Amino acid sequence: MTLESHRKKLILRRICLALILLLISVIQNTDGFFPQIFGVRALLLIPFVVCISMFERDIVGLLLGLFAGALWDIFASGGSFNALFLTAVGFICGTLINTIMRNNVVTAFILSFISTVIYNICYWLFHYIFDGLDSAAYMLLRYYLPSIAYTVVLVPLIFIIVRSVEKKFSEE
Repeated sequence: MTLESHRKKLILRRICLALILLLISVIQNTDGFFPQIFGVRALLLIPFVVCISMFERDIVGLLLGLFAGALWDIFASGGSFNALFLTAVGFICGTLINTIMRNNVVTAFILSFISTVIYNICYWLFHYIFDGLDSAAYMLLRYYLPSIAYTVVLVPLIFIIVRSVEKKFSEE
């Protein structure tokens, strides 16, 4: 395989991953596109960024995390919290796979779980505890903890999707 064809496959793979992130952003942030269970939503962008970072490593994971977070902030008006969070997740997960962890579905599950827990707890703290709302404990138990479970259950499927894109555009 020549260097030129390798570069083309690399660019096509990353464009395909960016388009998938765009599609997932629309699916996650549009009511009625992805099923809600008793009003609980899955946060699909977090495990997608984790899985993409595991295959693409730190710098590309950082950039695609920034892209996914910016899309999330545009749809949900998050005030750049999502962009900062997913940028950090992309970089950290890519670096961990690069240095000390193996790239497999168990690692994807663990990293996605940790990232989703941190996201939900931080979001809950900033929007309920720091604002002094009375229903903070109820919201944590009713929406945020089930959202963690709903998101993490989907990680194996997300890992398979990202891995299939990576295999499609890898060298023979």
